[in-house]
Amino acid sequence: METAAYYYMPLFKPGAIVHVGQTRETVSHVVVRRGGLLVHLVGHESPVHPDTLSLEPSAFQLNRVPD
Repeated sequence: METAAYYYMPLFKPGAIVHVGQTRETVSHVVVRRGGLLVHLVGHESPVHPDTLSLEPSAFQLNRVPD
């Protein structure tokens, strides 16, 4: 069996704690629109671009599962 590939990327999901500068915020919801990702934070009206947020990356493993 081949070795599995691991990928590391931030997972923006409701309830996730992110850092905006020195402040901690909570993700309300995420919107994918016209090929772009926007993150809405609890208590904020306007969405935030994910590049301005800090979040510990999650590990994803990609491998084949037998049928």
